[in-house]
Amino acid sequence: MDRFESLMKMLRERRFGFMLDEVMTGTHHFINGAGPDGEHPMSFRVTWGTRHVASYFNPFNPGFMSNWLEGTVTVGGLVTDAPCRGTLDLAYFTEAKIRYTFDFKDEKGTPYRYVGEKVNLRPWNLHKTHTTCYGTIVNLKTDQEISKSIVYFKFETAPEFMASFRLG
Repeated sequence: MDRFESLMKMLRERRFGFMLDEVMTGTHHFINGAGPDGEHPMSFRVTWGTRHVASYFNPFNPGFMSNWLEGTVTVGGLVTDAPCRGTLDLAYFTEAKIRYTFDFKDEKGTPYRYVGEKVNLRPWNLHKTHTTCYGTIVNLKTDQEISKSIVYFKFETAPEFMASFRLG
């Protein structure tokens, strides 16, 4: 099947979407003795997007501007390139924030959840709010918060980010 036929099939099935690749890097620290003391590197490389652009942009849809997300996460002192999966919610109009939520496991199989937010999104401060993400990691077995982090979208990665946009 050629590209034109694939595109026509997606349109007929109303499953026309998009995706992007994003990299966030920064640091985290363990809390409550959950890991080694001090500041440690943290990063995630994820692909996010939607498979149904019509419902994605429909404000009456419960999934309005909510994206699937998958990739890998590195949390110094915990995991290196662990697979992760979750959502990226663009809550511009309801909460003035962007929220990354994804689950991952350590090598022992312990499940964790990362929730990171880019907050206080306003037109005059996008250079800061779209680049800074404040996060926490929770051990899902114990329901205990184990880490706090700040990760950044680096401006020098913007061309790569923009070039990663694709339909699918």
